[in-house]
Amino acid sequence: MLIIREPESSREWEAYYQLRWEILRAPLNLDKGSEKDDLEDSAIHRAIFENEKIIGIGRLHFIDKDTAQIRYMAVLGESRRKGIGEMIVEEFAQISKQNKISKIILYARESVIEFYKKLGFDIIKKAHRLGNIQHFLMERTK
Repeated sequence: MLIIREPESSREWEAYYQLRWEILRAPLNLDKGSEKDDLEDSAIHRAIFENEKIIGIGRLHFIDKDTAQIRYMAVLGESRRKGIGEMIVEEFAQISKQNKISKIILYARESVIEFYKKLGFDIIKKAHRLGNIQHFLMERTK
């Protein structure tokens, strides 16, 4: 059974940040600690739990009264292509809707552009590179 919620215990938070680092930062040879930023305490975090193990994560924060940003989306390799990422994005879409947010943005790695397109995101522009990975600004409006 899959459960989506914010991590609660210190053990769950540790696993959440560890997964974020392992999937998103370690492959780029970025230091431990680079998986966190100054918005952690004010952001909305979600993890997908399968039998108490975290298999997918993501974070949402509000930029202004109309815009939210999804960051740090990651799904364990063996759990990909099973709807885990979509569950997280749709959870954030619901939270945004409840907060009267009309636009969600994200910076997608080139390799996942098609995933986000299927979820209603459009490419706005080519953005930054992180290591050797090109990112694109994408947005979804109601």
